[in-house]
Amino acid sequence: MRYILPITVAASVACTPVLAAQEHAHAHPTTASASASPALEAEVEAVRRATERYRDIEVARREGYRLFGMEGPLVGEHWYHPDVVRRPLDLARPSTLQYATIGGRKVLVGVAYTYYRRPDQPVPEGFAGAGDVWHTHDVTRLARAATVERPVLRAIVERRIRRGRVGAGEGRTLLTMVHAWVWSENPAGLFAEQHRGLPYLRAGLPASHAAGASEAVAMGVSLLAAEGCADEVRRADRLAGLSRDQSRDLRRACDRQAEAVRASRTASAAALNGAAERAWTAYLAERDRILRPEQTERMRRVMDAVMEPGGHAH
Repeated sequence: MRYILPITVAASVACTPVLAAQEHAHAHPTTASASASPALEAEVEAVRRATERYRDIEVARREGYRLFGMEGPLVGEHWYHPDVVRRPLDLARPSTLQYATIGGRKVLVGVAYTYYRRPDQPVPEGFAGAGDVWHTHDVTRLARAATVERPVLRAIVERRIRRGRVGAGEGRTLLTMVHAWVWSENPAGLFAEQHRGLPYLRAGLPASHAAGASEAVAMGVSLLAAEGCADEVRRADRLAGLSRDQSRDLRRACDRQAEAVRASRTASAAALNGAAERAWTAYLAERDRILRPEQTERMRRVMDAVMEPGGHAH
């Protein structure tokens, strides 16, 4: 458990993508849609009351929440509680708190609930209605994908698999999760797997600019953050294992594209998003040129293992 969980979430984070922004993130968002049921509205408000104190990240630290991985452009930071993640689902006690660095400080933007289940078990009953679509990470598959070229760790993983010690034990190897963006309006919806508005908030822009934006657009906007390119190179290094020259060349390529996005920062949302999409597409082409084929394959293998197809409604 101590080994597999960090691999799962850290890899997941690695593979994904000022005052006004803070006020926007702190405002109480609406629920998934204007037609949300009273039951769902009540549950969301109860989650806010239960997590209000965690808007101060020091409270989360004192109560045992721990950071794993690094901040993902479209999901923020995941802070998990090692005890809560093993317990039955309790909406008032989320296993994960999600923070984003906005205006130089950690802002609580949402929560996530995790549930380990066997392949023959259904997803848990979560929020009222069918809007809380859960996504699943196969811990066994991901651990194997992440250790293909690391024989010592692969041997440890295989031994744990044989002994039934992967995941939560008793065959519960599917880490099933749902995000609830209860503290930050998400243009894609309350339970969306990604919050594509976060890169805009980090850049001091309204999250509403992300309405209808593709993942490529949001990732392009993420380059506007002060550490946007530094973080992108770090993520690539974790997955592909970059040489010093590759890190330098990738950083230069990223900086060039970030500058192209920055030149359109004050333009209309449509113009900014168009520039961001072109920049991200160009950056990926440069990354493919800089990386060796085996490094590209390594990234693809882990990303395929992380991004399980489809979601599951309870």
